[in-house]
Amino acid sequence: MVFAILFSVLTTLSDGMFHTRYETEVDTCAEACNVVIDSMIYYLQTDPEMLSEQFFAGLGKQEDTKKNAFYLIWKESGYVPEKQYSRLVLDVLVNEKPFLKDVVIEAQVTDSMSGERRDIRVDINYAGTLLKEAYGTFHVQPMSENTAKIGMDVHVRFGWFFRIFISRKVYSDTIDWRLVRFVMNLKLRSEGVMVDDAYWHMIDSAKVAESLTNH
Repeated sequence: MVFAILFSVLTTLSDGMFHTRYETEVDTCAEACNVVIDSMIYYLQTDPEMLSEQFFAGLGKQEDTKKNAFYLIWKESGYVPEKQYSRLVLDVLVNEKPFLKDVVIEAQVTDSMSGERRDIRVDINYAGTLLKEAYGTFHVQPMSENTAKIGMDVHVRFGWFFRIFISRKVYSDTIDWRLVRFVMNLKLRSEGVMVDDAYWHMIDSAKVAESLTNH
């Protein structure tokens, strides 16, 4: 199941804007999902380092080295309560080599309800030359008494320089993959699975080994 969902994401590209949509069923109630979402928001606003450890597990370097053309390394983070945004500091690697250091990203979160559906909107208000525009919504919606849906709708437009070499394929291999994995972390934690880097390393290693065997 984990392997299959990596290919169900839908991304379109128009005028430099990548638009990614993905949704998956969760084998637990919406209330359990919302508890996980609450903890994610709490860590974002009080302890972003814990957010990275618990919800960004497995989002680093991929086992398939061909898919490491572009990725980010989380360095430090904090929350600015008077302005109600999180401040992240990242390094950007291109082809596994340092490209940009100490990129500052400022992100703001809005939590809202529409009927039974809960929407968590994240707006990137500042990202230097890395991003020109980025925003997205993660949602939770009940399906039945014991099942729910978690999904995302994300828009990303890179700065002019990065648009030169981030093709649709590179985006799929690097950004789509991490967005889906983030949603999977929310899903699995809602189902009571305590995912971490070791968990995903085991899954990814098995996937790479299976791919080599089939070839």
